[in-house]
Amino acid sequence: MNRRERRAQKSKTLAPAAQCEAGHRYLQSGQLLEAQLCCQRLLTADPVHADALHLMGLIAFRAGQYDHALEWTARAIAQDPKPDYLTSLGTTLLRQGRREDALKAFDKAVQLKPDDAALWKQLGDVLLELQRRDHALLAFQQVLALDPRNREAACKSGLLLNEVGRFKEAVTCLNLCDELLPDQAPTLQARAWALLNLRKFEDAFADNLRADTLQPGDANTVNNIGSCLQSLGREEEALVWFDRALERQPHSIDILNNKAVTFGQSQRFEEAFAFYDCIRARQLNNATTDWNLALMQMLLGDFEAGWAGREARWTIPDPSPYPKFSQKMWLGQESIEGKTILVHLDEGLGDTIQFIRYVPMVAARGARIILVVQSPLVSLLSQFPGVSQCLALSDEPLPAFDMHCPIGTLPMVFGTRVDTIPAEISYLPSPPEGRIRAWGDRLRP
Repeated sequence: MNRRERRAQKSKTLAPAAQCEAGHRYLQSGQLLEAQLCCQRLLTADPVHADALHLMGLIAFRAGQYDHALEWTARAIAQDPKPDYLTSLGTTLLRQGRREDALKAFDKAVQLKPDDAALWKQLGDVLLELQRRDHALLAFQQVLALDPRNREAACKSGLLLNEVGRFKEAVTCLNLCDELLPDQAPTLQARAWALLNLRKFEDAFADNLRADTLQPGDANTVNNIGSCLQSLGREEEALVWFDRALERQPHSIDILNNKAVTFGQSQRFEEAFAFYDCIRARQLNNATTDWNLALMQMLLGDFEAGWAGREARWTIPDPSPYPKFSQKMWLGQESIEGKTILVHLDEGLGDTIQFIRYVPMVAARGARIILVVQSPLVSLLSQFPGVSQCLALSDEPLPAFDMHCPIGTLPMVFGTRVDTIPAEISYLPSPPEGRIRAWGDRLRP
């Protein structure tokens, strides 16, 4: 009798728990037939032995027989819905592309064993596959609550936090990643992006340089080094890095836009305009290109082109908080005599205060004006000339209106040039005397 036969003979006499343990050892060493024989002996003695049924599912999974794996695992769960069994079920369902069903299995496993960090991580991974990124983030944060030094959960949390603009939290997670496994380019790239958005330009620059040393030639890193230098006012150095990035990705509109903006920031306006013309000639421009060009045109006094170009803001990703209305947008062509026009904020507080000066000109065309502004401006602008009703952005529902116009579009509507800006001094209404006195007392010291 050879060694293998002696082992097989011995395994026949093992107790059920030891028999199952032996089956798992056979599976881990790739001896699927021996593992299956252990299960068969167990199931002959006890056809509903849950661990043996589960082990048969694992054997079928290892063999790529996913339908059989599901069947065996489901039979095990019917006997005893252990978290391990549910995890095996979810993993098999994922392999078959049944992500929604897999999610249910992992979710049930977490409910049964909520203090298991590994289960939460598996739940987070399947949520990521389903593009439910907000819920995936919660799952990975739960992993970190249970296992504060779990690098993979920290890394995925950092990336997801970057996506939703929670950059300070992202840096905390990515710091942990760098501590646990230093000198990883993807970690440094992600942390540099968060630091750049936190306006910590020197720190972002240092991380990007480290990432470029570790992973030379990555166009995104090279571009981000240029962005850091641009933000630090080192435009000439930034242009060198943008050129390096373009050598690797010559058609990247993000890099092209960065280089064009840097020309403008360094007051090399002729080169900037020529570069914008080149981008457009190659039909690579996007809404951000047109917006940046418009800002430079306005800076140099070409208001006619600049106001029109600013309308590109409606197609920039993550645009200003302007609602989608079923009514038509008014751009000045139609008569509005006797009509109700909704003039709605579309950018920041300062823009609303700047462009409110155009509202009396709209009213002069015979329109009744409903004004929607940021909540802090309602008391200031409620008595503004020409305004029939002033509402906060949060006020719902809006009253009926015929057409609408973004407040930032009004300068284009009226064809504003440098010499035709409505320039009445103190066009804003005076605050009540009591408020003036209160703030005078507060600010005087």
